[in-house]
Amino acid sequence: MPPKKLQRTDYHVAWIAPVSDLELLPSRLMLDKEHDAPDYDTAYDDNIYTCGTLAGHNVVIATCPPGLTGNVNAGRVTGSMFKTFTGLRMAVLVGIGGGIPRAHESDDPTENVHVGDVVVGWPGDGGPACIYYDSGRWHTDGQFETLGTIDKPDWVLLNALAKLASDHEMDQSTFQDHRKRLLVSKHKRKFTHPGLNRDQLFQASHHHGGQYNDKCARCDTAQLVDRPARTEEDADTFIFHRGRIATGNAVVQDAERRDQIRDRCSGALCVEMEAAGVDASRPCLVIRGISDYADSHKSDAWRSYAAGNAAVFARELLSKIPASKVISLDAQEKRKSHFLAPFGRNKGFVGRDEILKQLLESVPPSASTDDCQRIVVEGLGGIGKTQLTIEVAYRIRDTHPDCSVFWVPAVSTVMFENACREIGQALRIPGIDDDKADVKGLVKTALSRNNAGSWLLIVDNADDAELLFTNPELISYLPFSRKGSILFTTRTHQVAIRLRSRGHITKLGELDDTEATQLLHQGLEPSQTEDIESTTQLLKYLANLPLAIRQASAYMASNTNVTVSRYLEYCQSSNKAMVKLLAEEFEDQDRYKAIQNPVAMTWLISFEHIRRDMPLAAEYLRFICYLAERDIPISLLPRREDMMAADKAISTLVGYSFISRGKAPDRYDIHRLVRLITRNWLDEQGEEVRQVTATIHQLSKAFPWPKHENREVWTSYLPHAQSALELQEKCIDEEALISLLHNVGQYANLLGKYAEAEQMRWQTLKLSEKVLGQEHPDTLTSMSNLANTLRNQGKYAEAEQMHRQTLKLREKVLGQEHPDTLTSMSNLANTLRNQGKYAEAEQMHRQTLKL
Repeated sequence: MPPKKLQRTDYHVAWIAPVSDLELLPSRLMLDKEHDAPDYDTAYDDNIYTCGTLAGHNVVIATCPPGLTGNVNAGRVTGSMFKTFTGLRMAVLVGIGGGIPRAHESDDPTENVHVGDVVVGWPGDGGPACIYYDSGRWHTDGQFETLGTIDKPDWVLLNALAKLASDHEMDQSTFQDHRKRLLVSKHKRKFTHPGLNRDQLFQASHHHGGQYNDKCARCDTAQLVDRPARTEEDADTFIFHRGRIATGNAVVQDAERRDQIRDRCSGALCVEMEAAGVDASRPCLVIRGISDYADSHKSDAWRSYAAGNAAVFARELLSKIPASKVISLDAQEKRKSHFLAPFGRNKGFVGRDEILKQLLESVPPSASTDDCQRIVVEGLGGIGKTQLTIEVAYRIRDTHPDCSVFWVPAVSTVMFENACREIGQALRIPGIDDDKADVKGLVKTALSRNNAGSWLLIVDNADDAELLFTNPELISYLPFSRKGSILFTTRTHQVAIRLRSRGHITKLGELDDTEATQLLHQGLEPSQTEDIESTTQLLKYLANLPLAIRQASAYMASNTNVTVSRYLEYCQSSNKAMVKLLAEEFEDQDRYKAIQNPVAMTWLISFEHIRRDMPLAAEYLRFICYLAERDIPISLLPRREDMMAADKAISTLVGYSFISRGKAPDRYDIHRLVRLITRNWLDEQGEEVRQVTATIHQLSKAFPWPKHENREVWTSYLPHAQSALELQEKCIDEEALISLLHNVGQYANLLGKYAEAEQMRWQTLKLSEKVLGQEHPDTLTSMSNLANTLRNQGKYAEAEQMHRQTLKLREKVLGQEHPDTLTSMSNLANTLRNQGKYAEAEQMHRQTLKL
């Protein structure tokens, strides 16, 4: 009778035996009956399958081509396998691996890992079944953090594993019956125990001294590890261990490296190189026969025996599972979810309750099943976007355990691609570790598939428009699935608009006073926070900005003698001191190691983006930073013929939250700390003099001569002119400075602020004499204005002297009949009258009238 031929959908168990010339034979010997493989599309799937029945299960066996093993090739095999055999419900990975001795071995030799034993990937301690030992990140303290893991296999397999272990303890297992399948005459020698004398574990520091397979003839037996010896009775017993398995991309033949992997991977008992490549779309249990100790003494002696034992264990395991149980499993069973976030949960997270509520309602993919929704959190650098998003990620994990959470920083192409590679490794995407792999494209394709499951992709720091939207566009690598959603964080509104598609934007503002106080006090001693008023003032000074508050708190926490009031004194002592504090590096576990975290550096990165993408916006920011913080009229800005470009520049600054719309139309406010840091940056770049000069030049053109008729204009310009004049010593355009001082001085005089007016008019006069000369008409006007201000204060003698000097010079320069000369005569007459010098005053008035 010809072998039975079933349909592809009739096969429900996948058996992967990666090493074809070693692991395929014992796997086939475990079958009760082989079937002819069903027809399938060989143009798409180039695997060669062995199909059959095993303990009532319809099993399909796949293997890698000879010489082509490892994660990548295993991924290629299983990726096609699960697409061809769509009825597969579970998978076992069966073959050999390197044994890892326990760090502290047991007195019972059967509890220790020996060659010939089987390690099954399930530690049962709540941790992952397998760990990618070469996937992770190195920290500055020299510690390596592993990131990729394979979580628990299907519960049916785990229940069967528990039953198998219990039966084995009760001497009810049938391992030896299965082994008889291997010991048929043709294969007996291959699968016979090699002998206890071939089981040699050397000290990790002792390297093999001879040729491969020379039975360690030249190795020093004094370097053998002193461990409890096994007996012949033990050799006849089937021994297996449940434990963690380390998986990577290379064969390990270094005992010291092996032990490092053990310690890095939470006490792993086996190391291998295919598990990470198995397609993640079905639960998989890894079963490894120990063929060597992953050291330089590796040989072929135990390979076939170990491969046979792995196959025996897999058959015993499957025999514990009713075939009907596997068949009834939902073919669309929920995939194992993943959680890949670069930061731990911030237990000190405070506030944002309303925004959190909104995000937790809108972010889960289940919130909208008609689209791959996009949500954008927008806000100033340092406002707490990443912190908020971290909290969202952990809450989604807790409330939607079936939803995978992935995190990609869009800081640079390299960081974006590295994060995509980690996602690909977690998903075990075939080819993800190829040197020339399109990592971003592979991840996009995987997450866009219908069977990808529910996922949330967080794209953090999506600030750089050039990086996101120009060739090559990172944005084009974002996946689309109606079971997925994407959450962005960005500093700029223009980017937010382009990212959101049909989604919505959440604008993140400053903390309220209560939240800010709570954040500041975290980690500080009570003695540091006793002064409530200082806390209030400091938070006001820091504009309730979360990053600045955390920076201040970190500084005080590391300098316990510094109280809140003392830190406030530092801030208020000078702008330089304040900037120094804002530029202070501090340890922050919730920010990227590759990115400097002080507030000052955070904003300068944004400023560089603005300079590159919108030079006019950068020019406006340089101008605005020397004005007052509030109510900046747009009419003060340098005019541009291209109104559209000017509007776009303003929108860019608003988009980065460097400035915000004021209470009145066409008025803007600049963030206090942005203003301070921009000024400091200009100073450090040697641009302060040029920019102060340009600012005063623009103000001198815009600020009108104050009159009651234009009061609304000059009162709105006044605070900004006064702010710029605080740096007048930096201005090298002295004529512009004279003009601005001249006009601003008039405001004070007009409002009766004569002392202030006098001070400014003295400045104007001295500067005019220096720049224009004493006889210049504008200098004479300054003298006249000063004299009037002196008279208004009752300083008649000084006023008289100044008026006489002005009159004398005007007669000389302008002539006796010039209107300005006549004005000086009238002013002098009035000053004489104020002093009671009526005769002189009358004479001067008559002379003026006559002329």
